[in-house]
Amino acid sequence: IRGMFYGGFASCVAETVTMPVDVVKTRLQMDGTTSAKMYKGTLDCALKITKKDGIGALFKGLPPALVRQSTYGSMRYGFYTPIRDLLGVDPTKPKGEIPLWKKIVAGAGSGAIASGVANPTDLVKVRMQTDGMNKGPDGEFLPKKYKGMLDCFFTTIREEGVLALWKGVGPTVGRATALAAAELATYDEVKMQFKKQGVFTQDGLPLHVSTATIAGYVSTVASSPFDVVKSRVMGQPLDAAGKGKYYNGMVDCFVKLSAKEGPMALYNGFWANFGRVVPRVTVVFIVMEQLRAVLG
Repeated sequence: IRGMFYGGFASCVAETVTMPVDVVKTRLQMDGTTSAKMYKGTLDCALKITKKDGIGALFKGLPPALVRQSTYGSMRYGFYTPIRDLLGVDPTKPKGEIPLWKKIVAGAGSGAIASGVANPTDLVKVRMQTDGMNKGPDGEFLPKKYKGMLDCFFTTIREEGVLALWKGVGPTVGRATALAAAELATYDEVKMQFKKQGVFTQDGLPLHVSTATIAGYVSTVASSPFDVVKSRVMGQPLDAAGKGKYYNGMVDCFVKLSAKEGPMALYNGFWANFGRVVPRVTVVFIVMEQLRAVLG
């Protein structure tokens, strides 16, 4: 329980700090879905969003994101150690003696469970962040559809049914599995190797930032394709029957996106994603380690 609280609290702090980058990342991932690309890059996207909708638009989707992190973040970090221990790891054993594959499996398992449960909050966040990006048959932007988090939540249920809240759960779970496996295992392993090799002799901000940068890069490379597909599937406009106009699901999106825009389109918004993941990972682990030091 304590581990889940630490993970949830730290994740909410990190989510708030990195939300503007998350909005830019999601917009870049959706860019080109319905028309020609609107943005030249990360900075251009941030400036255009701010100019059109104000600085507050960079925090669009924060309420559902915080609800998501209080559930997803809690379970993702809170389940990691118990799952690792279920694989036969002795809790008293030094981390350097724990096999890397057990860290990877534990990270993947905690990420998959957490993301599956929290998918509705992720769907609401993506829809709010991309609201107003779609164009009508005349080429003009359609008006914004949602007034806020609850309106988006209940509108989705009313128009598409309760199960629609788990739309895109495939790429969401795939992304979270890859992200958590890479992030948690890499952070554990790199931190241990840095200490073992004498690169850093003690815990502290330099060690945490260095470790988080490496863990952030590895996890961004592993999860970006799933992240792009998740944004496309969740954020696409719907037809009269409530079905996506462009993609039938995760595999269909992978195939169509690669064929139409090229394989590198799966890494749209990569640097914005990386720019979000590194500070998020840094903040999460620093806050968690401070909580452990103060509260035990």
